[in-house]
Amino acid sequence: MIPNTDKFHKALRLAAWAHYGQVTKFGDPYVTHPVAASYEILAAQSAGEVFDIDLAVVVALLHDVVEKSDVTVKSIKKDFGKKVAAGVEAMTKNGSLPKEEQLRDSLVRILEQPKEVAMAKLADRISSMLVPPSEWPRTKLETLTQNALMIRQMLGGASDYLAARLDSRIALYRERLEERK
Repeated sequence: MIPNTDKFHKALRLAAWAHYGQVTKFGDPYVTHPVAASYEILAAQSAGEVFDIDLAVVVALLHDVVEKSDVTVKSIKKDFGKKVAAGVEAMTKNGSLPKEEQLRDSLVRILEQPKEVAMAKLADRISSMLVPPSEWPRTKLETLTQNALMIRQMLGGASDYLAARLDSRIALYRERLEERK
């Protein structure tokens, strides 16, 4: 399948606008995070996996826009279609739930979507787990590792390539935890 580059560009422009002025937990411009997630999706395709590249990349690019800006699911549906909107909505945490329940709730909703949404979540977590700064507290590393393990367990079947990539990030965080004992 040949990717729809016009759709990618439209999604990238929305993500850049929605995340303007925001920064990641690593201090980078926020838009680098969804772009990195979309690159993970492209790498999975290059590794030979077969899936709807347009759905996976666009959801990866837009996965945080509802949660972190004024963009609505309704506007995403209008501009990108029902499947993309449903995928972004599934990846958006339900703020009315207690914090400790939000990730699992989102993962359950992602499992109700096409596998490309699970792939976008795997790619999201991979791109969120760069080498952790030495000043991060051990508790933060433990939480990130546990959350990644839950994502891997629940969604890993969507993509062997992305599951292996996430495994390597989990191993990196476990190494950092061992170093801090």
